[in-house]
Amino acid sequence: MQNTLTTDDLTMTDWPRTAIGIGHNAPPEPVSLWHKHMWERARAEQAAKRPSLAVIRMQMARAAELGMSHADYAALHRTAGRDPAGLIFTPAALNLRLARRLVLPDAVRAHLARLRDCHLLALAPEGEAPDAFLEELREVSALPFATATAMPSEQTSWPGLVQAIRSALDPLRLPGSALALIGALPTEARLCAALCTAGRLAGVLDSNAYFRPAR
Repeated sequence: MQNTLTTDDLTMTDWPRTAIGIGHNAPPEPVSLWHKHMWERARAEQAAKRPSLAVIRMQMARAAELGMSHADYAALHRTAGRDPAGLIFTPAALNLRLARRLVLPDAVRAHLARLRDCHLLALAPEGEAPDAFLEELREVSALPFATATAMPSEQTSWPGLVQAIRSALDPLRLPGSALALIGALPTEARLCAALCTAGRLAGVLDSNAYFRPAR
């Protein structure tokens, strides 16, 4: 009998060689010069569609409410086709120190405290129960983090990556496109890219740029 490979047999390291779905920010694999040409053409056409000054001002105001630059906001909006409704953070992105008690830098907490109309979500560090982590994170940050889910590893299967994102989003009844992932790049770039594709998220932002000058 011929063996059939299913998505359950694949880990994150297998997936970059397959087609990437909707919701990612990465360029396509270099399959052919035609693919490369069409990607560059689409990006050029998108850049040519300049919004009006009034729209830019509204976008800048909303970007400030989300604590990000206008350039990052505009890129997320172009990819998802909608306004981001939430942000999900990796533990490293929050610069959490795991001692006897969670420690969140004051500058990071202050940055997040300024956000408006934005759901806060988090990935729990390996070995931490998400519910207990969420409760402690709310306590030490004094911020209304909505949900937390276990942080997958690079060995997590594709269905596991999908489930990790959906377990954070489903309680809020949000589509993946409503969420941006904040990660500590470049060390978490591979995992963040896989989570972004698995959850069909709006995109991934580098925590160093997002929290600048909070750090």
